[in-house]
Amino acid sequence: MTIASRTLDTRSRSPISGEVTAESCLVPIIDIAPLVSGDAAGKERVAKEIGDACADIGFFVVVNHGIPTEVVDAAWDNMTQFFDQPIGMKQAMATDDEATYPYGYSALGGEILSKGKDAERGNEEVGQKRAGDMKEMFAIGPQDERSGMPERRLPLTPDGLAAALAAYYEHANDLARKLLSAFAIALELDEDWFESKLDRHISALRSINYPNQDGIVVPAGAIRASAHTDYGTVTILKSGGPGLQVSKDKENPVWHDVPFIEDGFVINLGDLMRRWTNDKWSSTLHRVINPPEGKKGQWGRRLSLAFFHNLNKDAVVEAIPSCISADSPALYDPIVAGEFLMLKHLASIGKAASDAHLKRRDA
Repeated sequence: MTIASRTLDTRSRSPISGEVTAESCLVPIIDIAPLVSGDAAGKERVAKEIGDACADIGFFVVVNHGIPTEVVDAAWDNMTQFFDQPIGMKQAMATDDEATYPYGYSALGGEILSKGKDAERGNEEVGQKRAGDMKEMFAIGPQDERSGMPERRLPLTPDGLAAALAAYYEHANDLARKLLSAFAIALELDEDWFESKLDRHISALRSINYPNQDGIVVPAGAIRASAHTDYGTVTILKSGGPGLQVSKDKENPVWHDVPFIEDGFVINLGDLMRRWTNDKWSSTLHRVINPPEGKKGQWGRRLSLAFFHNLNKDAVVEAIPSCISADSPALYDPIVAGEFLMLKHLASIGKAASDAHLKRRDA
């Protein structure tokens, strides 16, 4: 039995303030069974729903996605065991050079996601030390040596981790390709339009552990994941609990909860897809908040598996033909996908112009 496609009005009470927001923010829950089964008529319907969500908010939740429960459970259980190890064992998997191996382990507080958005907007305060995000992470890249990325480095324990993550990575990538086929239909392109840029992709899988905050002191200003947008084409998130919020506002954001569906995946677009669609689709600001006071024990620990789909490193991205016209000319210069991702990273640490990755065509 499938779950009917529906939307949730997230004007529910904010877990922070308890107030009902004035603005409606609709986060669709979409049954993508036709993408999995190959039903042609169903694909058209699902593609339209997905296209509407991408244009409106850049976020949706998918159900009946085709990823086996046992694949998810194996990755989940093994990453739980990994994060439960002593810090010394985990720290052994930290990279010694982000430029050559941008994966591995990152300790609690080792990243501030909002720093990239602050740099992009010119709001970063030089010399100000800020508390890191309340999470630890472990990431892997592609296994295919044709991608041009370094060979995976995996811990020896737990025993099943390498196989579990490899299986999850491949299933998530398959789902990303199905979603991209729906994107193509929604954008009035051939269904396989994106395929030529995916055969040597540089997608990354990041496992994230947000520790239980019950009984610990959280540094001032720190939250589980500070406000940011993602970099690539599309993100596929398996979440272990509530706390994810989105905002369509670039300034003074009003935050809305993303619905937590036990067997669903949260899907959101990255900045490269927004650029590719000539700003017709949205890459939306999002964050993960701390448990509200009085609910730290109830919310407890939060684990998530985030698959960041990226194109081939050398893929050239320029405005999709159906997204430009005489009345809506291309907004951005063509850019190489791998260079775009690097510019985003360098801007976030102050080593590139804050708007380098968003270079627009001269008027």
